[in-house]
Amino acid sequence: MLLSALRDWARDSPTTAVLGIARSIIRFTVNVIPDPDHPDTADTLEAMRDEHLVLAHAFHSAPGAHR
Repeated sequence: MLLSALRDWARDSPTTAVLGIARSIIRFTVNVIPDPDHPDTADTLEAMRDEHLVLAHAFHSAPGAHR
């Protein structure tokens, strides 16, 4: 159900979907896979998201990326 909703969101509103989907997955992961030894799971996942967004933007902006 979650994946279907996220897919529809990405299709219908790609501008808002990028960060919103990442945040939704982080919230879902934190609630479903809690790690009692690492209470900062959300912070870790958000940092990973930010790093991947930087990489994705760099790749997307690279010369020849739109072929």
